[in-house]
Amino acid sequence: MKSSKSIKWVLLSPLLVALLGCGKRLPLTYESPLAGKVRVCRVAVLPFTNETTYPLGGTLLYRIFLGEMVATGRFRVVNEGDVRRLMLRQRLMPGETPGKEFYRALVENLGVEALITGRVVEMEEVRKGRGVEPRVAFWLEVRDARSGKVVWSTYSRRRGGDYRKVMHFGVVNTVTALVKKMCDEVLKNWEKEGLGGCEEW
Repeated sequence: MKSSKSIKWVLLSPLLVALLGCGKRLPLTYESPLAGKVRVCRVAVLPFTNETTYPLGGTLLYRIFLGEMVATGRFRVVNEGDVRRLMLRQRLMPGETPGKEFYRALVENLGVEALITGRVVEMEEVRKGRGVEPRVAFWLEVRDARSGKVVWSTYSRRRGGDYRKVMHFGVVNTVTALVKKMCDEVLKNWEKEGLGGCEEW
């Protein structure tokens, strides 16, 4: 029964993204049957993958998300240097899918409970009138460090104009500012949904 739910999600996710991609209900978070059963307090974050032509798009999202996640105080985030050293020892290149050995090493060496991976699927600055409108979309996955299985999967897509208020106040004009707002939304969404957080256990 649980596996059929996972299969349905995989089949329906492209449709949901198409329907909600420009809606106000984003970010969209899917909880697997493991949600609520896996403690997600001490986490490691792998460098994010950039699937766009925007220079260093993955690095930009990764750095901002890491900083925002630490700032919430709800997670114990493993030092970036420790994660990269482990990747080097395990010969895991950025963008590669971790194998069982890497997950085992995460748990044994870093005491990690969950691993976060991400990929940027859209990042650009589009000319609009006299200015520029940034557009960003990304996926984040939180995986159980013991099994490698996805616990949560979150999709978000925004444009700078999504934050427009009266007299154009609130419009976001840079990719960096847009990514920061989006990361903040994702983390608030996770908290609202009760996903993870050290104080919950």
